[in-house]
Amino acid sequence: MNAARGQWVDFTIGHNDLAFGIQNDWDAPPACDIEEIKLYFKGQPKAEGSTMEIERLTCWHESEAPTAWLTEDFAREPLSEALSDSLYAYMEKCFKDVPNQANDYLHKGVCPLYGNIGLDWNWQQTLPAELDAVGTYRFSWHSLHPAIILMLHARHEGSVAPLFPAREFISNWLERSYFNADEDRKFAWYDHGTAERLLAFLLIWDIGVRQQFEHRFMVRLRSAIFKHAQLLASEMFYASHQASRYHNHAWFQDMALLATSLAMPDFPCSERWQTLALSRLTDQLDTLIVRDNGYAVFVENSIGYHQGVQRLIAFAGELAQQSSHDTTIPTVAEELLKFSDFLRYPDNRAPAQGDTFRRANPDLETVRNSKNYPATSATILPTAGYAIIKGNHAQTAFMLTMFATSLCKTHKHQDNLSFTLFMDGIEWLIDPSFYSHEYVKPIQSFLRGAYSHNNPVIGDVPYSIEPGHAQLSGDVIENSFSLNGSHDAFEDTLIKRSITGYLDRLQLEISDEIHATLKDKPMFSLFHCGDGTQVTKTQEGVEIRHPASSYRITIASNCPCTIVTGWNDDQLVKGISGVGFMQQIDTSMVAFEMKNAEKAQFTLTAHHN
Repeated sequence: MNAARGQWVDFTIGHNDLAFGIQNDWDAPPACDIEEIKLYFKGQPKAEGSTMEIERLTCWHESEAPTAWLTEDFAREPLSEALSDSLYAYMEKCFKDVPNQANDYLHKGVCPLYGNIGLDWNWQQTLPAELDAVGTYRFSWHSLHPAIILMLHARHEGSVAPLFPAREFISNWLERSYFNADEDRKFAWYDHGTAERLLAFLLIWDIGVRQQFEHRFMVRLRSAIFKHAQLLASEMFYASHQASRYHNHAWFQDMALLATSLAMPDFPCSERWQTLALSRLTDQLDTLIVRDNGYAVFVENSIGYHQGVQRLIAFAGELAQQSSHDTTIPTVAEELLKFSDFLRYPDNRAPAQGDTFRRANPDLETVRNSKNYPATSATILPTAGYAIIKGNHAQTAFMLTMFATSLCKTHKHQDNLSFTLFMDGIEWLIDPSFYSHEYVKPIQSFLRGAYSHNNPVIGDVPYSIEPGHAQLSGDVIENSFSLNGSHDAFEDTLIKRSITGYLDRLQLEISDEIHATLKDKPMFSLFHCGDGTQVTKTQEGVEIRHPASSYRITIASNCPCTIVTGWNDDQLVKGISGVGFMQQIDTSMVAFEMKNAEKAQFTLTAHHN
């Protein structure tokens, strides 16, 4: 368990609890006399030592039979209209292609999963053949995303037909993985997935009440709802798959617990669950949200996850307003949305920072050439570690984003002081994206590494993503800006970068320094060019063009360079980008040799063709 520190925590454990079963291979020993109780805790003690205080221990004989209020003569009440609307609205934001995914299942038997994934499913097989291929597939399956997608489709179409397979998904999961032990214990009882599955239970409960599902299904479902909520409330399960208590997966647990307290007010513990969920979620926000210059920024190093938790907190804010408690959650949700909207290119894409999927550059037919910003701006958030420049060049807008996020290591890539550049509908210099959570595989490892980003690098020197290694500051004077950053994430190495420029034209002066004790290592400053660009050498450096833009970018430098395109197992520098879940595309990387330069200088300029 990831216990809260500096505060009293109550937790209970019984032989029939899910938490006990998960930790003890579903062994349910009979009641017995307890002769000894031992509590163990692990971690790194403080310099002055660490303590755990115990106020009281209570033991009791628990009835093995379900309580009567849970399984007998219970009221079948539908969800309130406000709660139902909030649940469906949240899910619609999570699943972007519901009609196609639902119809692929209804008409072709293709299993719909999160991330617009569809798995072929032989009608003679219990499970899709490829389900075990990727952890994300298993997570989505046990989260009951297929059922959620079908319920969303039924609501949108005003049809009951998709509800039959949605119910079948849930009924089969209950039989195979709840009333019986599932071999895939990790993902059947993954902290985040368990929370999302509980939301699916609430949706099918509401449908079952309205469609008058039979008693047996509803009592089995009601029992599962109670046990799942009890599990989410338990300190033994809170963020149980994470190294720290403070993690976005805990937010999902609190949100699902809050929703259940509103959906099942007849549960005797609902009011306590509501208070607990709001208290824990407020503590999470105080720890994992930075409120900087009017924006609320999620510290987990990924705009994709920021947008995800922003949706989650907006949903939690709606639930909080439906409760009887006053909370700051709705205000934080508004500030998170403000940052999500701000860190967005004019064509509505965003940099693929950290564990964020990247959307490919458009082609000539689909490009959205952007007009000038009505107002230019240079926004520097030193605490959060972002600099966002929105300027105009001739008749088009450009956006420069520099990253030095260093408040936690979750979802972080080796991207300190990297930047992205967007202009005229094209992302010219990119963050290479997220691929999948199998981090040690070659492509995933490369895309998370320093050699895939727009930043200075040194050989194969170890790189730390622990907090506190990077700093970013800057100034804005009238129409010009300057950004200054440094980091010591490479072992025994200090990296410095400064970028100066203007808001009324795209002309950047970039200065990079590498101060290292190991002088024999190769040193480069890398520029990762977007997919679809054509990169050629010039006398001064390189020229970058894209067929969908009427502009070109030049980079002039005092350092020699090499252009690398595509994947090569034998070299550190490669040219490849992710463009969605487990999808990739060849790109070009420009590597400027820094070994003989005390300071590498670059002039990046936009020109009209």
